[in-house]
Amino acid sequence: MKKVLIVGATGNLGPHLVKALVDDGHDVSALLRPSSFNDPKKTKSLKDQGVHLIEGDLNDRSILQQVCKGQEVVISAVGGEQIMLQTSLAEAAQQAGVERFIPSEFGVDPNAAGSASCDLFDLKATAQTQIKETGVPTTMIYTNGFMEFWATGLGQLGPTSPPDQVQMFGDGDVRAYMTSLPDIARYVSLIIDDPITINREICMSNNPISQEEMIQLWESKSGKKVSRIPVTADEVDDIIESSQTPETMMQRIFTQLHRSVWIRGDSNKERDGVLKASDLYPQVKPISQADYFTYFL
Repeated sequence: MKKVLIVGATGNLGPHLVKALVDDGHDVSALLRPSSFNDPKKTKSLKDQGVHLIEGDLNDRSILQQVCKGQEVVISAVGGEQIMLQTSLAEAAQQAGVERFIPSEFGVDPNAAGSASCDLFDLKATAQTQIKETGVPTTMIYTNGFMEFWATGLGQLGPTSPPDQVQMFGDGDVRAYMTSLPDIARYVSLIIDDPITINREICMSNNPISQEEMIQLWESKSGKKVSRIPVTADEVDDIIESSQTPETMMQRIFTQLHRSVWIRGDSNKERDGVLKASDLYPQVKPISQADYFTYFL
């Protein structure tokens, strides 16, 4: 059993991390922003699982120093708007003698994608450098695509169920890796108990599939016909270039992600020295795309 602090426990991945860690017998604490700490809808499940709740945020260095004391592992699952605030958490973890810090790298490996692929990736790469400079032992975990985000929209971010009409980016034949949130959490719980993963990078390379293959799979499973709206690489670049204002920033990020995954193939790029979660933990049998789609039938 390890003492684990999670920051971002009420977000997209956070609740799955909590469940996997608690199920595996770890002693879990969660640092919650005041808005979440005082929201019974967000705290009930955490309390029911025996999670220790602490009120605070990444802007309060004194709180970070207090909550990191006595913890063995600190996991950040914060969203993009807080990526650059993680350095303070890493510094507090280092000062507290935490044995491992896992930053919110969950997603595409920014170093494999390269600079200028996506603003979010560039932020993560910068944060990664700053975190390493604190001297805290780290484990960088690259999950590639969240199945709940990418597969649900048949490759288009945003929809909450498979749509009857979907944008097809590029030729539709570039493959991407995808893993469901519960499977990601299961891997993380195994990783924190594995000493060989300290100061290493790990990627999840499950369920390689192209957008066209994904659409065809859904059509076969559902019996529905999906209308494809072609979006060329040049059109994607034009949308990104024209999205420069605060009001269009979300459109810019989404379009950059679509370009990264479906045109540039950043989600299936692998670097030497990065460990594969599937090799380390073959006992995990990730849910397949076909089985995931049954949720919507």
